[in-house]
Amino acid sequence: MMGITITAASASASMVYLAHNGNQNTMWLPFCQQFGNFCQTASGAVVGSLIAGTFLMFIIILSAFALK
Repeated sequence: MMGITITAASASASMVYLAHNGNQNTMWLPFCQQFGNFCQTASGAVVGSLIAGTFLMFIIILSAFALK
């Protein structure tokens, strides 16, 4: 579960980066200038996903020590 959570957070982080900065090679403009509220919500979701992944990692390490 931790791996899936971190993978999903990484994928969404790359999409939020693309939304904020755009891509000059493909002529994609950053659309956060038009949809500011969406970008704030998406950035908050990415931070929440990374916190959840860190929490799951902590629980796994704690369980490993408890089983030892």
